[in-house]
Amino acid sequence: MTIKELLIKHEGKSRKPYPDNAIPPRKTIGIGYNFTDNPLPEDIAAYLKKNGQITDEMIDRLLFISIGAATMDCHKLFPDFDKFSENRRMALVDFLFNLGFKRASGFRHMIAAVNTGRWHEAAKEMKNSAWATQVQKSRVDDLTEMIEEG
Repeated sequence: MTIKELLIKHEGKSRKPYPDNAIPPRKTIGIGYNFTDNPLPEDIAAYLKKNGQITDEMIDRLLFISIGAATMDCHKLFPDFDKFSENRRMALVDFLFNLGFKRASGFRHMIAAVNTGRWHEAAKEMKNSAWATQVQKSRVDDLTEMIEEG
């Protein structure tokens, strides 16, 4: 599975704006692109305003932006990120994609466990968090399994 496939599985895909599950809800489009907090590129915003939806190519561009931001955030939190297995990197990118840097930074025990290679403890910290009760169970199960098993 690729990171794109994993994120589509967890976020869904929509050409039209929809509210996410956050409180308060944020406007989202594509594959979980939060455009309340992250303005759309001008051309995509103009196309959306004119047509009420965006194209698959635009969805892919927004996803590329989001994956890049989540990956950069992972490098900030996990200095050895590039040395982790592909599954663990994908799980952490998905996690940061979902939470954003500020909220993910609050997972101090999980971050410390990841940074010291205590993968089972990192997964346990994720499972025993408020986040785990706020997202679909399949996402929690997928990501914690990827973290534990590598």
